[in-house]
Amino acid sequence: MTTAAPTGRVIGTRTPKVDGVEKVTGRAQYGADVQLSGLLVGRILPSPFAHARIVSIDTSAAEALPGVMAVVTGADFPLPPPGTVTPWGTATERSYFVAQEVIARDKVLYHGQTVAAVAARTAEAAERALELINVEYEELPPVFDAVEAMRPDATVLLNDLFTKSPEGTATEPSNVAEQAVYERGDIAAGFAEADVVVEREYRTQVVHQGYIEPNVDSAYVDAQGNVTVWANTQGIFGQRRDIAMIAGVLPSRIKVIATEVGGGFGGKTTVRCSALAVALSRKAGLPVRVGLSREEVLRTAGPGNAIHCRVKLGAKSDGTLTAIEGSFVYDAGAFPGAPMRLSIRRVFSHYRSANFRVEGFDVVTNHPHVHAYRAPGGTPVAFALESTMDELARALDMDAIEVRRINVSRAGDPMPDNVPLSSVSLDRVLDAIQAHPCWTTPLEGENRGRGLALGMWTVPGGTASSHITLASDGTVALVLGTVDLSSTRTSLAMVAAEMLGVDMDDVRVVMGDTDLVGYSDSSSGDMVTYVASRAVREASLDLLGKMKATAAAHFGVDAADVDYGNKLFYVRGAGEMSIGWADLAQKSPVASGGALVGYGTVNTPSMNLGVLAPNAAAHVVDVEVDPETGKVELLRYTAFQDVGLSINPGQVEGQVQGGVAQGIGWALHEEYDFDDRGVLRNATLLDYRLPTSLDVPPIETVVLEEPSPEHPLGVRAAGQVPIVPPVAAIANAIRDATGARIRTLPMKPETVWRALEAQGG
Repeated sequence: MTTAAPTGRVIGTRTPKVDGVEKVTGRAQYGADVQLSGLLVGRILPSPFAHARIVSIDTSAAEALPGVMAVVTGADFPLPPPGTVTPWGTATERSYFVAQEVIARDKVLYHGQTVAAVAARTAEAAERALELINVEYEELPPVFDAVEAMRPDATVLLNDLFTKSPEGTATEPSNVAEQAVYERGDIAAGFAEADVVVEREYRTQVVHQGYIEPNVDSAYVDAQGNVTVWANTQGIFGQRRDIAMIAGVLPSRIKVIATEVGGGFGGKTTVRCSALAVALSRKAGLPVRVGLSREEVLRTAGPGNAIHCRVKLGAKSDGTLTAIEGSFVYDAGAFPGAPMRLSIRRVFSHYRSANFRVEGFDVVTNHPHVHAYRAPGGTPVAFALESTMDELARALDMDAIEVRRINVSRAGDPMPDNVPLSSVSLDRVLDAIQAHPCWTTPLEGENRGRGLALGMWTVPGGTASSHITLASDGTVALVLGTVDLSSTRTSLAMVAAEMLGVDMDDVRVVMGDTDLVGYSDSSSGDMVTYVASRAVREASLDLLGKMKATAAAHFGVDAADVDYGNKLFYVRGAGEMSIGWADLAQKSPVASGGALVGYGTVNTPSMNLGVLAPNAAAHVVDVEVDPETGKVELLRYTAFQDVGLSINPGQVEGQVQGGVAQGIGWALHEEYDFDDRGVLRNATLLDYRLPTSLDVPPIETVVLEEPSPEHPLGVRAAGQVPIVPPVAAIANAIRDATGARIRTLPMKPETVWRALEAQGG
């Protein structure tokens, strides 16, 4: 349900997806649907070891096999060190490591890492070619535990990785890429002032985003060296940048076309198959498609990271926090880049305290390199913080809502990096919960419990571009540079229709490629609706301004004298001087001296420069635990969230419910099960336990709309924060039902049963 009335003629209404018919009829083009003349089959050769030196690679037998058109290894790709200025751009630390993730050079760093790739006329020839590639390895000692990887005597995985910390950059290589420290006040004095101190440790596991469509990209390099890529990606311009640096191609020679994306959740924000397809096509002279099987996706395609964490809270007897302390070790996998700062900065903004110290460590191990996963890092960090907060409430003998209400951050309170929060509505969300039946209805029956947890996220900012072209029949074409992951083209079309005063049927949405539209950042981090809607608004206003100028020229008046409403342009004070939208559109190519196009491009400050539109959430869940088996059944789930402005309520509710469903999987079922050699043992969807419809209860969404002052329409965001509270809420409900505090994920029946046995339950 929605607690505020719709805000406009189009915005705020439940609008069907503009791409719905194409998708349900199977006409939408996904990565595997791309058909090109002469298209070759690309396949990858994975490493059989988690850590090994590549002594030699012999591809001659594979290249001689009939039907094989190209074979590539790491030797076919440039690898400029960070800071190197190349024709393709300046190499960064990120591009340096992403290039090695795409294809190994002198070492393999996780089981399944790509060592070579082939392109052949048939799948059978490609598979046979992989068998003929002879790779000689020297196996090296692996490191799988991030805490153990931090030890001074641990095997060093990357000899060019030096720890960055507040003290500077280390001179000796280690497995710790970065130590980040956020602090203020006097932490020791804060705990000395406390009447109650609670300290707990937690462990979470590697999980996968669980997108439906496996990664698959196609590429064609023509005789002139021009590159066209059909990419299964969340960002076309990021793909172009990465392909340029990894494959050694001028960005101006690369056109990236986004196919439909069958799920991403952050896992498709970087290049993977496309750079291999480009290199193979360049050698073969024909287009190449490189795709991953489901097993390859699970083994190698950037899952969400595991964390080992410790949280310590101190409070006075009245519930006021006196100190917050935490330490978080992030398993980044084979290359640095765990979402350490992202998650600490946001999750530890839930509560305020004058005395604060939280440190994080970005640590490499011989696991697959992690990628973003919806509110990256937020779910496991909130599991630790909100579980400890629940324990603090019990130690104080206080209601879970009341202890949070006393301590939740308000506007102006500092985030961990001391940047003040702008408008944030955690207290209003708690008010909504306290008045809702999910909280006021008594929970009856044995072995049942109720849990509460908070979540908060902020928009990272970014750049988005769009343009709107007026057709002579009065319709408009809205061209977007942001990839559509969750029918954002519908919400953005709604913004255009609202701003232009036209009907949704008058707006046709075109997803642009890198040659067709201005630069736009990746569709990630909640930036699409927040940032791209501003670009669409600007393009709409620009088009309206040009149409007013055309109408003014038609009437021989100043543009400032022309008003617009109800599809009618009219001269203020002269009602007889008017022209309808459709009539003006028909005249405009001649009357205006050319086509009328509105342009919009916006750049919002990055998260390091400010705080954008904090969106607050809280979830309440009722569970029943079977003491004989440890199985947890979810009885009722209610998700509260402030979205600022609900452009399309149905889409907003879908975003919330989707995030909750993924959080349920993280809480109760999902984990990577590695053996002692780093091989993933559950690399199929039969063994990797995603939640099904039988595991997810009806999810009630309570959407609050507290407009964001940073956005001209009041938008906050909807997609990231719903995954932050579920794990902690479920853990708190299990604690309420059984008295057992589960501190490792997933909380599968065996784990819960052992916890009950340990306490004699």
